Amino acid sequence: MSEQNSQVENLRKVRFNSIWLVPLIALMVAGWMLYQNWSSQGPIITLVAANADGLEMGKTKLKSRNVDVGRVIDIRLSDDYENAIIKIRMNQGTQQMLRSDAKFWVVKPRVGKEGVSGLGTLLSGAYIDMTPGVKGRLQTDFTLLNQPPLSTENEGVRLVLSSTEGSKLDVGALVHFRGYEVGYVEKVGFDTDRGAITYRVVIRSPYDALVNSDVQFWMTPGLSFKSSASGFEVRLDSLETLISGGISFGLPQGRTAGKPVEDMTSFRLYSSKESATNNMYNEFINYVFLFDSNVSGLTPGAAVEFRGVRIGTVLDVPFSGIPMDSLTSLDTPLIPVRARIEPQRLNSLNTTGAMSLSKWNAFIDDRINNGVRATLKIGNYLNAAKVINIDFVNNPPPVRWKEFSGYKVFPTAPDAFANIESKVGGILDNLSQLPLNSTFEQLNRTMNEANETLHQLQAVSKSVAQLLNNADTQQIPTELIATINELNVTLETYQANGQIGRPLRENMVSLGRALNELQPLLRQLRENPNTLIFDTKPRGDVQPKAAR
Repeated sequence: MSEQNSQVENLRKVRFNSIWLVPLIALMVAGWMLYQNWSSQGPIITLVAANADGLEMGKTKLKSRNVDVGRVIDIRLSDDYENAIIKIRMNQGTQQMLRSDAKFWVVKPRVGKEGVSGLGTLLSGAYIDMTPGVKGRLQTDFTLLNQPPLSTENEGVRLVLSSTEGSKLDVGALVHFRGYEVGYVEKVGFDTDRGAITYRVVIRSPYDALVNSDVQFWMTPGLSFKSSASGFEVRLDSLETLISGGISFGLPQGRTAGKPVEDMTSFRLYSSKESATNNMYNEFINYVFLFDSNVSGLTPGAAVEFRGVRIGTVLDVPFSGIPMDSLTSLDTPLIPVRARIEPQRLNSLNTTGAMSLSKWNAFIDDRINNGVRATLKIGNYLNAAKVINIDFVNNPPPVRWKEFSGYKVFPTAPDAFANIESKVGGILDNLSQLPLNSTFEQLNRTMNEANETLHQLQAVSKSVAQLLNNADTQQIPTELIATINELNVTLETYQANGQIGRPLRENMVSLGRALNELQPLLRQLRENPNTLIFDTKPRGDVQPKAAR
């Protein structure tokens, strides 16, 4: 019995087998791999986006400088269903990239004013790119940008530009200095108080040293076409600004650099370089010009010239600041035009000192007393653009007003073109008063009498010929016969078909025909005096009516 009990006890004892090491080692390896995977993973971050277009869970990668730093692990809607919530597992060692100034955006094919980008994602698919954060605290919640951010490298100075004219520019529009790219538009807004579009621009370093307190900014539309008194002007800027436009800046001609500026300094943005040049003068006098002539062709921005030298700019055509009651009460209707005289334009021509407002007032008052008046002059005959010309005139009209409805008035005179038209009209009036009908009738009677005289001479010539052929006449002395022959030859020359009679008759007939043809011309000149200067409009061919 004791032997049997010992055998049973030996059977109950568990024997260790080496095969059991295999699952044990496999379990240890799996645990080590899990630990390695867990220890190699970075934190999980959350991106809030307007939509998840082009993103796929488990496939879309997160990159920085084209290096994989994470992968999308989950995409879902927010609790209010307004946004997409994207979860991204970061790689190990990327924690320091997740600071508050980090930026995230989706890279996919884009076509815009900056060009074509993201073509590499046509085959690989869209991915999320990021700019690592360098400032601020560490965080895991971010907002996904709708557009790639503008470059922030080598930032110089930020400026605020405001424009009340011209078209709107978009974010990313380029800023140029003499055609060279030096910055970009960072933000576009609208100031409701002033009704102006505002632009926040960045001038990169080291080009921020070009900006000072005296620079001017203006829009460069890329392609512009302008017609003025100077002629037709077509300007093509850089190819980058051809589609979306841009901004340029620089110092006005003849002005020295001002003081350096600080961040967020405000400047005015002009619609063109010409507009910026015309507004560089801070001393000016506003005048109202009352013209008694046609002002068509005179536009705002046109020049005010003194003997060909520009001294001002036209502001309003016509000027609506004067009440209509004041103008209609005048005997002759006048068209008010407001313009400003800028004496500083004459500084480069003045050798004794800078022209100021006080010097200009003393200068112009004396010249007005000596006959200086303002007239309208055609600056370009191709487009009939006009300018205001200030110069001495012969027999100037008296000065009627120095002020009108509270505005300072510059005396005017009829323009040269109006004088020519009035002279032509006077000549035509004198022609219309001539007794042309009685003259034509008297000339016709004279021609008839001359014709009868020629017939009588012809009859006399025939009588003389018969007399010479008579036998009795043959007995007349030879001298008398020669005299009679000479008289016969003379009479023949005055006959209708003679050497004198025929040209005289033809000339009389031609003169009568010319006078008859001249009557429609005189009638047209009497009705339209401008026919001597301007061509009449061609009449179109008469179109036959369609048969019913």
